[in-house]
Amino acid sequence: MRDTPGRPQYVILAIALLTAFAWSLAVPAVAADFSAGVAAYKRSDFPSAVAIFSDLAGTGDPRAQFALGLMHDNGEGVAVEPLEAVGWYTKSAEQGYGKAQYNLALLLESGGENLPADPEAARSWFIRAAESGNADGVAWLRRHAESGDTEGQFRLGRMYLKAQGVTRNDREGIDWMSRAAQGGHTEAVYALGVALETGRGMKRSYRDAAARYAEAAGQGLPQAAYNLARLYRLGRGVTRDLERSRQLYRQAADAGLNDAQLSLAMLYEAGQGWKRDRKLAFYWYRRAAVAGSVDAQINLAFLYAEGIGVEKDLIESFAWYTVAADSGHPIATANLKVLHDALSPVQIEAGRTRAPQLSTGQSPALASRVRPM
Repeated sequence: MRDTPGRPQYVILAIALLTAFAWSLAVPAVAADFSAGVAAYKRSDFPSAVAIFSDLAGTGDPRAQFALGLMHDNGEGVAVEPLEAVGWYTKSAEQGYGKAQYNLALLLESGGENLPADPEAARSWFIRAAESGNADGVAWLRRHAESGDTEGQFRLGRMYLKAQGVTRNDREGIDWMSRAAQGGHTEAVYALGVALETGRGMKRSYRDAAARYAEAAGQGLPQAAYNLARLYRLGRGVTRDLERSRQLYRQAADAGLNDAQLSLAMLYEAGQGWKRDRKLAFYWYRRAAVAGSVDAQINLAFLYAEGIGVEKDLIESFAWYTVAADSGHPIATANLKVLHDALSPVQIEAGRTRAPQLSTGQSPALASRVRPM
């Protein structure tokens, strides 16, 4: 759940932009007809089926890759080769093909000649098969959930709540989440907190949501600490306590939660809830920016451009806007054009050279940066 506390809007040049998104689906060229391979397989003409499926599999067709895996698994038209079967199943499974995911799980669970059993990998693929909507995978996951497997209960609950692989059913989703939470599953405890806060499948109760978030935060889940920080900041379900809110934001931010780092930066920048501190705002913007937050990258670029919380550095600003613009953000693109007109060619080239280094956390300003209290 995203928290945007009084977020600053930084635009050097005010313009109106319309963005159109064109979606395209890349479809591999069909080298042969899949149905012809199926027909050959059904009449037990395995050599022809292998030839057709091999041709299609080479184009990346997940159905053909699955079919080749199955034939190597069963020794149809080829020798029984578990390793070859795993290879083809994996290619198909990684494209989200549920049948391949399930068969791969079965093969990894049992093992075979030159193929040691791998129960952990098998479990992971069983779950992915279920989440893909494979009926056998869903049945496997349900059996494990009913046996008391808390991870299975959590996964099944999430599937019902997200309509992932099954028809959406909030009531059943909450039931499985509750069972997982009772078994001590931290993410399930957090999920119940979200359901209680939003009223999704449960009667809304900020007080109970806060209690669930506190439980999950106490077990080390950063997202729960972040949500609880917001409730303390707003006084929902708990007595408003800005210092406690700050501590929880910090807990989540220190754990690497990008949204918490960005929220702390905005709160310090705006002075909402505690004393304004632009140096700390810079620190947390930079942490979030290096971690990949485009919003933080834009705001950080503005701080560099204006010399807020850090020494003014138009080259560093240009570099950060370049990084954000590469993600397609229109504000970054517009502001980059403004800076482009203000800088010399040498400075522009320096900024472009600098941009690829930013994800490593390198910065001339870091030597004098403020460490948060």
